[in-house]
Amino acid sequence: MKILDSYIGQVVTVSVIAVAAVLMTLFALIGLANEAGSVGRADYTFMAVLVYTLLRVPFQLYQIFPLSVLLGTMLGLGMMATHAELIVIRASGVSIARIVISVIKSMAVLIVIVIFIGEVIAPPAHQYAIHSRLKALESKISLNTDYGLWARDGDTYIHVRHVENDGRLMDVSLYRFNEKLEMESVLLAETGIYDGNQWILDKVKKSTISAVGTSIKEISTIKWHSLLAPDLVDVVSVNPETLSSFKLFGYIDYLETNGLESSQYKLVLWNRLLMPFTIIAMILLAVPFVFGSLRQGGIGQKIVVGFLAGIIFYILNRLAGQIGLVYDLPAVLAAGIPTLLVLIGSAWLFRRIR
Repeated sequence: MKILDSYIGQVVTVSVIAVAAVLMTLFALIGLANEAGSVGRADYTFMAVLVYTLLRVPFQLYQIFPLSVLLGTMLGLGMMATHAELIVIRASGVSIARIVISVIKSMAVLIVIVIFIGEVIAPPAHQYAIHSRLKALESKISLNTDYGLWARDGDTYIHVRHVENDGRLMDVSLYRFNEKLEMESVLLAETGIYDGNQWILDKVKKSTISAVGTSIKEISTIKWHSLLAPDLVDVVSVNPETLSSFKLFGYIDYLETNGLESSQYKLVLWNRLLMPFTIIAMILLAVPFVFGSLRQGGIGQKIVVGFLAGIIFYILNRLAGQIGLVYDLPAVLAAGIPTLLVLIGSAWLFRRIR
């Protein structure tokens, strides 16, 4: 059985890697095409576009790996079926369940590698890609984020404690310095809303610092003109999907400690924790298509069906997450329902082919 495990694992692993490589190349080319229109703007050169595209590859690989496993398993086992190898294996008394175990065992190493990429390599690479792109396109603003947003707009340093999903800025601090790098004023606002042309800051407390002392003035509303436009805020605000599980744990704790909404971040966290089970579900979904009603079909037909199944799962996964957020369902339930449905569907397909 070790020889059989090794052979099936080799065929499926090569197929999964090949599918992932093709998909990543396709996404990279699409990314280059999308960014081509911005080449020449400020300091955004073709080399900067290339670096930006390559740095996003690890994150994209992590996202599309379940689909790669689905298509790769179909492709690998489909080729074995085409060459009648699966018929020989089944005739030797090897059950379909045993073949599934061989495929899962072969995927174990790849799963560990991809999870490592998604947790360790992809988050900082993606964040650096976004920041380097923004710095090249908007040279007047320098940015750095972790738990909150820091930005520089001329002689003013900006700190935003939290950015809501609707674009509202929470706990805004503006620190203005003179040419001698001496602080002239500090402006604190509870919220900031963009009205299309400028920011409207509410519940403002302004401290003016001079040689004679410091004066404090409270203002209900103030208009703030800044280079920090909403599209820039969207780029530099914390995107839960680009955070590692470790940072998600910390950020969720930070949000809950400060009484802020954390449902979206919990949903992403559970999607990450359930990733191995999702991959196994993709394998279980692929096998019945190869042994079932499609066993007489060509490899191309299997790939098309697998791709459609993967797209449906992706849409269902997103839809279930949004429904969970709207109806305040437990994050583990919203994240796990699509995978559970795939497992149920796979079990039904397995019963049909036996």
